[in-house]
Amino acid sequence: MFLFRSTHSVLISIFVISTFLLNGENNTFPESENIEIHFPQIIQIVSGLERNSPSLRKNIENIEEALSNRMIADSAQGITANLNVSTHSIHENRPGQDYYQRYRTVGSIYVKKPFFYWGALNAKSRIAELSENIALNNTIYSKSNLILHVKSEFLNLALLAFEVNLAQKIYKLRLRNVESFRQRNNLGLVTELQVDDAIINKLEQSIQLSELERILQNRKSNFIHDTGYKKGLDLNMSESFKKFYLNDEIGQIIPSLISSMSSNEIEQIKIQIETEDQNIIIAKSANKPKLNLVGGFFQDQIDLPENTNSVRRNNFLIGIEANWNLWDSYLGNGQKSLAMSRKRKFEIELNNKVKKLNIEIKNLQSQLITHSSRIKLYRRLVNSAKYRLEKSQIELEAKRITPTNHFEAEINVSNANLNLIRTVFTYMQLKLQYEQLLNFPKS
Repeated sequence: MFLFRSTHSVLISIFVISTFLLNGENNTFPESENIEIHFPQIIQIVSGLERNSPSLRKNIENIEEALSNRMIADSAQGITANLNVSTHSIHENRPGQDYYQRYRTVGSIYVKKPFFYWGALNAKSRIAELSENIALNNTIYSKSNLILHVKSEFLNLALLAFEVNLAQKIYKLRLRNVESFRQRNNLGLVTELQVDDAIINKLEQSIQLSELERILQNRKSNFIHDTGYKKGLDLNMSESFKKFYLNDEIGQIIPSLISSMSSNEIEQIKIQIETEDQNIIIAKSANKPKLNLVGGFFQDQIDLPENTNSVRRNNFLIGIEANWNLWDSYLGNGQKSLAMSRKRKFEIELNNKVKKLNIEIKNLQSQLITHSSRIKLYRRLVNSAKYRLEKSQIELEAKRITPTNHFEAEINVSNANLNLIRTVFTYMQLKLQYEQLLNFPKS
């Protein structure tokens, strides 16, 4: 959770969010579908993001910049005080006299406080506050997006690590298959061409394994840079995850929206609309008189009549100052028209974003349901592949099939497991995106 120095609300009001479950029991995904349960190292990585991530540190500086701009805007409504002290050496040429020289020192203090600006100063302060809200929103959203990226990328790395292990296993199987073909070739059971084919398959598997290892290493390096996490990554699949992806019901509870939701883009556009409202207020005040409360103290010196001596005077003043820009060649009208045009443009964009968000939510929900069904099908495929492998082992021992047939059955089990895990990971990544929309704003 971020700690901000600003005490006002971080986010402006959002659309009312209301959710229900397909089975009507509660409004969250099952606890077993949380990625942190099966890969607890993610908790450590996420907890250090705010401290280690370069992108988040940059966003915090953006907040500091916005706070400074708001301070500048608010200062326009405050009191300003000026102190002036001057010393002069005066040389006078008086009629009938020589040049007369003397020193004269005067001082003044001037105080000014804006009194009535037709709401323009308040509007400028509000614009600065809205800019601060944008910076705060972006920081919160960036952290939420980074957490989503970290969790999703961790799953990609875990899947790549599983593929590497699987490729190593298949390479050993192909190596064993080559030895089997050579032995059978010595017995005259297979041809040299079949041996060469087995060798080619082994070499192709070796190339594939090398490429997977390269991709895994590169993505791990990028992951470490993005997160700042320097400890080793544990990408092994825990026993709880193996039980989860093989046996648990996945996708049976999917929260479904019954009213509109908001997103960071929508909230930013709403802030822009309000900003243009404030710009309209500023433009309307351009050609109206502005009033300031003024006060001051100043000293001066005057010469006495028919005398070279002077008298120092202390003067106090207090009153109202009016400034009126009578004509600006339609500058104010142009600024007002520009702000109104921008506001209409943002309103059109807002309507479009809301429609697209609803479509995105429905698409994500549909994909979750689809992948839930696919998981069931892939589980059946894994069970069928395992059953086939068991039968293959029996028939191999009875010498009714060749070792090659049994070898292919082993590979089929491995590939079926890979496809099942890949589908489960895709479901969990879609779930993370859906939860981000469901829980916006997320701090």
